[in-house]
Amino acid sequence: MNNHGDTDFSHTVYSVPSKKPGTGSLHRLPVLVVMRGSQPGRRYLLNESGLVLGRRPDRAQLVVPGDAQISSMHCRFERGPQAEAWQVVDLGSTNGTVVGTNRVATQPLVDGDRLLVGETLLKFTYHDEIEEEFHQAVDHLMNIDDLTGLPVQRVFQVRFQEALALCTRQQRPMVVYMMDMDGLKRMNDSHGHLVGANAIATVGRRLGAIIHEHKGVVSRFGGDEFSAFVPNADREQALAIGEQMRACVIGEPITREAVTVNPSISIGLALHPLHGVLMEQLTRHADEALYRAKAAGRNRVSE
Repeated sequence: MNNHGDTDFSHTVYSVPSKKPGTGSLHRLPVLVVMRGSQPGRRYLLNESGLVLGRRPDRAQLVVPGDAQISSMHCRFERGPQAEAWQVVDLGSTNGTVVGTNRVATQPLVDGDRLLVGETLLKFTYHDEIEEEFHQAVDHLMNIDDLTGLPVQRVFQVRFQEALALCTRQQRPMVVYMMDMDGLKRMNDSHGHLVGANAIATVGRRLGAIIHEHKGVVSRFGGDEFSAFVPNADREQALAIGEQMRACVIGEPITREAVTVNPSISIGLALHPLHGVLMEQLTRHADEALYRAKAAGRNRVSE
């Protein structure tokens, strides 16, 4: 099983469109669009022969978070007997799969069909490549922070909950970070806000590269603050990743229009399940650890 939602929690769209080589004609992409639910507008691209939709990222390829009425493995979308046809197959879900107004076991799908799974309403449709480019642009506007290129906090919170639920079920560790750049106000006062904004953007990109390497997600929490999580990281790994981020920020000066600055970052971390099992508990502990890092002289990692 290809667990698209299992290892990379930074996705805003599950699965990626496969290019049809050779032809210059537009290739129709079957897609599910969330019409009503926890993430309106989210898209699930159907570019494999069969994909399971459900609540748990360790069992389903198309994961619908935040809907407790969806079963772990709710239904499967698969190619039908006719060319380019698709059908939905209920997988014995508790609350059933509804197409239109009918609860179904197996149902061929046509463009425009609406499906109710749990409390989430999906629309089955086709996007050609131009439409898909448009929706990707809208996704970027909605889900990506313009300054840093990182997922916005709304996306981060959903991914956080998904990763935490998976680590809890599988009894795996997880680390949560809260981070704050040191001395941004002084930088803004001395060199102007454009220099400060460029420093935030550069630091965000550096943090993103490291966290992505460890299959986690980082987001700008607000201003010059960042939050991140990395699943499956124990205490030793958590401290090493934190130190890697701290070193990458201070290790190379940032230059804009002949002005060079050398910011540092203070980092607080929390470990699941040692410091909590809920998102709020872990975030609060990481925040308190961040304050301790600041109080101890900044430019350090604290737990």
